[in-house]
Amino acid sequence: MNERILAAATSGDLEELRCLLSAGGDPEVRDELGWTPLIWAAANGFPESVRALLDARADIEACDQYQATALMKACRRGHTEVVRLLLDRGADVNAEDEFGWTALMRAVRGGFIDVVVELLEHGADIEARDQYGATPLILAAAEGHVAVVTELLKRGANVHAKDRNGWNALMWAKSVRKQEAMKILSEYMAQMNPAAS
Repeated sequence: MNERILAAATSGDLEELRCLLSAGGDPEVRDELGWTPLIWAAANGFPESVRALLDARADIEACDQYQATALMKACRRGHTEVVRLLLDRGADVNAEDEFGWTALMRAVRGGFIDVVVELLEHGADIEARDQYGATPLILAAAEGHVAVVTELLKRGANVHAKDRNGWNALMWAKSVRKQEAMKILSEYMAQMNPAAS
């Protein structure tokens, strides 16, 4: 039954999943990577399956082998509806995996602006740092995600924050030739310090 629950959650087979849970199936079963049915359903973007598992008391903070939660997986793939559901059910918006990555960092790196906004509205730490000292703004700049960079700046992200190598968001944007991000960051910094421009 355990393998069937994992398969149903992974594929989004809601009818099968509900049937197995009603028959006493374990919502906390794990595969060889430590993924639970909830993690699979969230990662693959099946909100109704996520809801069914949460209703069956699945652990919303269950982690895989890298300490990544269902919320982090949904954010990495841009599943806004699943993200909203998990946050409304109390998922820890600022949990970190073993690399120091938060849900916000994963959404930022993917450029998923709707997910980024949802996380920020639920109290995501805009200045969180990963194991290399990078903030969400630095990650967004390095990827050239203009909408995300703009949103983070609008919400007060520290444009001067530097990672462990001493690089800020603008330096990263320049290094990877993300022209639009460079322009936005340069203009923002000039507005903050007109005398220096």
